[in-house]
Amino acid sequence: MNEKPSSRGLSSVLRHVKPYAKELIFHSVAPNDTNRWLFELAFDTHWSAREAYEWARRSLVATPLFLSKCAVYGERISVDRIPYITACPRIELGSDIRISGEIAIKGNSKRSPVLKIGNGVFLGHWTTFAVADRIEVGDFVAIGGNTYIADTEGHSHYNPQQPIWTVPASDDDIGPVIIEDNVQISRDCMILKGVRIGARSVIGAGSVVRTNIPPDSVVMGNPARVVKRMTPAESEKARTPPST
Repeated sequence: MNEKPSSRGLSSVLRHVKPYAKELIFHSVAPNDTNRWLFELAFDTHWSAREAYEWARRSLVATPLFLSKCAVYGERISVDRIPYITACPRIELGSDIRISGEIAIKGNSKRSPVLKIGNGVFLGHWTTFAVADRIEVGDFVAIGGNTYIADTEGHSHYNPQQPIWTVPASDDDIGPVIIEDNVQISRDCMILKGVRIGARSVIGAGSVVRTNIPPDSVVMGNPARVVKRMTPAESEKARTPPST
């Protein structure tokens, strides 16, 4: 009758095999003066095929499908992935908008919410809008990935006899969000209900914005606090639209 090797014996085998396994993992063919052209050709071919695929998915699929759900839209809009949309609100888009990756837009079937996005706006991957009433994004705003913007606290417990996901937000749980022109919002931020962010302000990464932010402010933290007021020269620089 065959017996399984003991764990001690197996460990001994692994100790001897491990150095050879490491050598195999990290061993690769290195380009030299003779074959470098071949590797460069392979790289360029791969890059071209990938970019052609991304262009087709962006220009022929994601962008037109998203625009079909928009009530109003301008020109030169680019969408990398088909957005995740539930209870679609009224979506109004300006021109020169770049949506990098996939975003989410969550409406409210009990109301007539509006999401309005201005001109020259950049939205990073997995920016999420939760719209119960109104969210407005001004011109030349940049929003980093994984940022969550909501004009509502979501479902409410004012009816504790029902599951929370069946109870819509009450009027007290909703407040429009306004993001003025030339605002820069870094990654992983949360912009909560009833907030107005003043023009040319900068929101630091990971900030949770719960109160109004005056123009020309640099804020960060949880809760977000003003840590700097920009000088007139810095404000003028932020006010100038990026060159195209």
